[in-house]
Parts: sequence; C-alpha cells; structure tokens
Amino acid sequence: MKFPGATHRVILCRTKVEAQKALKEAREILESLGLTLHPEKTRITHISWGFEFLGYKLKQGKGTKLPKHKLKKTPNPLNFYAIPTEKSIKRFMDQIRAKTKRRIPLTLVEIIDEINPIIRGWGNYYRKAHVRRLFNRLRVWIVHRLWSHQYKRWRNMGWKKCPERVLYGYYGLVNLIQLIPDIGQKS
Repeated sequence: MKFPGATHRVILCRTKVEAQKALKEAREILESLGLTLHPEKTRITHISWGFEFLGYKLKQGKGTKLPKHKLKKTPNPLNFYAIPTEKSIKRFMDQIRAKTKRRIPLTLVEIIDEINPIIRGWGNYYRKAHVRRLFNRLRVWIVHRLWSHQYKRWRNMGWKKCPERVLYGYYGLVNLIQLIPDIGQKS
C-alpha cells in the first residue's frame, strides 16, 4: 500500500516465497538509492497473526456468525479488521488524564475546551476501524474523569449534578461514539 507523504510501506503477497522475493527486491532498490530497511520494523508475517502499522493493529478475523438475513451490510469477504494499538490507546488516555487531574484549577468549561481537540483528533483518525466497543468504553471513562475532577472523588455525585446529557449538550463535550460514520449519520 502506498500512502501519500508517508515513508512507511506494506507489501502484500499471496505466498511466503513471493513475500521473500519482494523483500529482496525492495532491499536492492533501496540500496541503489543509498537507503536501508529498518531491521526491527521489516518482517514477513501472515495476516492471521496480524501486524501493527501507523497506529493500527491489522489482523484477519474469524468472520461473522450472524445469519445473512440479520446483516445490514455486506461482510468483509476476507475478514480483515483494524483496531488501534494498545500503545495508541494508552497515549490517548495519558493525554486525557494529564488534562483532567484533580489538582488542576480549571473550570469544567476550560477542561472540556482543552480535551475536545484531543478527543476529536484521535477519534477521527480511528473512527473507521473496528472501535465501537472501545469508543464506548473510552467515552464512559472520559465522563468519569470529568466528574472526578469536578467533585474530587471517583465515587461521587457527579452523575446527579452534571449528567452526561448536560456534558454533551450544554458543555459541548465531543462524543466519541458520534464520530463513527454509521452511528453519527443516524443521530
């Protein structure tokens, strides 16, 4: 695959022999240009084992178990799927955690103004991957972080004083679930 402006490449082949031949040819072409492949990042792997690329974990799944009459879309015939890497999720959570520490003397509006670009950017990058459950889990976690900041305890009355509908409606917190294309169009 070729990505505009990127220096990273993925070469997909049908057999291991083809992959080894493609790797050898790529090394020769790059050496003629005075470049080398990174030994730790260059490898041959089977798609069922998966690989990480540009913040995504790409893998081949087992397919859907739903009957055809219950499917709303045509399933992916090769059962490929992508999810954010654990490293990416951890980095996102660390950014949100840093902005919502309890000792930071900011109002709820100021904190939401700071975290909205982070949520929107990360969510838009990963929104076309297999993320519905992950986004829902992170959405709840972010709301709990905001309640924790405002009321200084994890188990608090934030859900009564500032419910989710107020955070998303009045304060304008970005909802990760609404960034997913299929869900965002229905609302």
